[in-house]
Amino acid sequence: MQSLILLLKVSRPLGWVVAPLVFVIGLYYSNSYLTLLSIVQIILLSFPFSIILYGINDLYDYDSDRLNPRKKILNFNEEERVLIRRVSILVSISLLASSIVTLNLSNILSMLLLIAVSYYYSAPPIRLKERPPLDSISNGILFFLAFSLGYSFGSEIWVIPLKIYFVAIGVMGIHSFGAVMDYSVDQAAGHRTIAVVFGKRVASMFSCLAFLSALLFANIGRTYINYYFAFCSTLFLISAIFPSEKLAAFLFKLIFVGFIVAALLFVVPYVYP
Repeated sequence: MQSLILLLKVSRPLGWVVAPLVFVIGLYYSNSYLTLLSIVQIILLSFPFSIILYGINDLYDYDSDRLNPRKKILNFNEEERVLIRRVSILVSISLLASSIVTLNLSNILSMLLLIAVSYYYSAPPIRLKERPPLDSISNGILFFLAFSLGYSFGSEIWVIPLKIYFVAIGVMGIHSFGAVMDYSVDQAAGHRTIAVVFGKRVASMFSCLAFLSALLFANIGRTYINYYFAFCSTLFLISAIFPSEKLAAFLFKLIFVGFIVAALLFVVPYVYP
């Protein structure tokens, strides 16, 4: 029970829905539908995948997390570190196995890359999160790969619509903005994020421009998604003018809630036509 509680904490339950929602959007765009294998991947991309994405991050971010008042510090003992690593390996094997049984090269390739980028975003020796701007770019790639997994059930990933590439650029902007609210603690811990290296205003303006590019060039027909892009662009611009970390943390919550609402408005009619 203690091990389960630990895994629940490091998996960050609020993040469980993100990858599954992106996956289902990929299914929709490929004109596919829910099958047993796609449902299995949706489940694996929720709590289990979050252990890799966030658990490994917590193992290697102790120095900044202990300085961050927004985060409840998890002071892992060696046994807990071993548990997280072993469970991450088991989850990776399960994800890859769910992909292999599809006999779909696009799905297998996307899953391999998803696992690798998720792990090496936080883990040395690559640790993408301290190689700006690769820290933000890698998050856009993670979005694209989660989308590709769903898309592969109905089509080949190399014909993914151009609009999805612009949305992935927007996701890079969300990550860049997330680094703004952790600027002081990352700087104190010596972590080289995009905000620490280029400054809070530059990181916020990059986020604004990323979402403006999605708004202007993605050509998404759903009005509420374009409203969301415009909403986020405005918040990022406000942060660039007033680069307060507390303000950025509040605005980030609004952006996250907006994403969940927009994604559900998109997905629910597809799942329950």
